Amino acid sequence: MLIDFHTHIFPDKIADTILAGTEASTGLPAKFEGTERGLRQHMARSGTDLSVVLAVAPSAMFVKKVNDWLLSIRDEHIEVFGAIHPDLEDWPEELVKLQRAGIRGIKFNSLFQKLRPDDQKLYPIYQAMVNLKLTALFHAGASFKDRHNLYRVLASPQSIARVAQDFPQLKVIAAHYGGNHMLEQMKKHLLGKDVFFDTAYPPDLFALDRQEVADIIRAHGPKKILFGTDFPWETQDRGIAYIESLPLTRQEKEIILGGNAQQILFG
Repeated sequence: MLIDFHTHIFPDKIADTILAGTEASTGLPAKFEGTERGLRQHMARSGTDLSVVLAVAPSAMFVKKVNDWLLSIRDEHIEVFGAIHPDLEDWPEELVKLQRAGIRGIKFNSLFQKLRPDDQKLYPIYQAMVNLKLTALFHAGASFKDRHNLYRVLASPQSIARVAQDFPQLKVIAAHYGGNHMLEQMKKHLLGKDVFFDTAYPPDLFALDRQEVADIIRAHGPKKILFGTDFPWETQDRGIAYIESLPLTRQEKEIILGGNAQQILFG
């Protein structure tokens, strides 16, 4: 089963506006239509069996609307990770709602929520997620626009490592190989730790040296790597081709492309 663990889509009426705004704020142009229809069409083209759509809720006022829409599109080909925000007054009830609906995790995105992963305001949420057995997936590293201004980064590998240390029972996924445009910091703070990475690395994962990536995967452990693309800012067919091009064994590629994800989603 081929699973893309890192995708984003938006309701038809606002998709173009969101993609344009994201390009302006992060420097990333979309490579495909960012709608449910676009994702399903691309999945059919790329041979992807299941996509995990990650919530984007910049502030508390958007959390419930985003979650309700995501819940409405779930089926055998689309799974979702929900949104939460510490400024939402009834966030405990929202977490329970998601967990009872079968959602397995929450996406935290410092690029839009403007919260550091180790912000103390989030700690009660992490404890509640431990109790509910929910996974935390963090944007990790810099945006493309800020890749040369790392002082502006909120979701540093170090901050994610601190969350994993403070909540050892919390299952943590650090997107973008643990540090978008911050691989050296990732190696210092997250490599080999009990944290999952995903393989999304826009705007051009083919710019990553294949041997370096293979070395990172083996040093961290192939069982802790999840295939992800950041669709629509990268395409699934290119993402699959990149994984297939790495100097890894067939077994390592298969668990990255779907086996590890099945354990998190269905285990």
